[in-house]
Amino acid sequence: MIGAVIFDMDGLLIDSEPVWDQARSMMAAEAGRNWNTDDHKAVMGVSTAEWVDYMIRRLALTAPPETVEAHIIAQMVALYQREIPFFEGAVEAVVQAAERYPVGLASGSPRPLIDTVTRHPALAGKFTAILSGDQVARGKPAPDVYLAVAAAIGVAPKHCICLEDSGNGILAAKNAGMKVIAVPDARFAPSEDLLQHADMTLASISQFNLEILAGLA
Repeated sequence: MIGAVIFDMDGLLIDSEPVWDQARSMMAAEAGRNWNTDDHKAVMGVSTAEWVDYMIRRLALTAPPETVEAHIIAQMVALYQREIPFFEGAVEAVVQAAERYPVGLASGSPRPLIDTVTRHPALAGKFTAILSGDQVARGKPAPDVYLAVAAAIGVAPKHCICLEDSGNGILAAKNAGMKVIAVPDARFAPSEDLLQHADMTLASISQFNLEILAGLA
């Protein structure tokens, strides 16, 4: 039985990863360092506190965490206010799921970015519960944000199906005892070992439909 469908946001619904990567690369360049693909993968799907800490350590930054966080988030909000980079089929996937099931959002993104995206007219009112990894004790791959969203919806974790793109997100949902549909971004795809934890893998969010959900029930 499916009780709820829970979506990740970055890299799944919106093509934010290149933008995050650009913002972090710029800060790295200012510090005289390089920001590479391994760095990008290391912070995909984690909480704000975790990626800020990673950047400070990786780039040997002297700025305090709140300054690093504010700088990156301000750049991202400005971009989203101009245009939200939805993946093709992303809005349709949420709308389809919401027609039949309670829908949640469990994102490692900072709350200001989540709110900017979910207030878009195409998504407004579709989510029963929305939580950021910043609002729970531990970020992905810990299960905290997924467990919190399931609790907010009022559905047992074992009756939830999650859609994720990152390795950390896949592990978080599995650690929560949920079924997972992996939708990896080919540019930043998790390793095959991590993808094997998913119950199903789609090449694109545009392939999502209710029949796929029924097949996992």
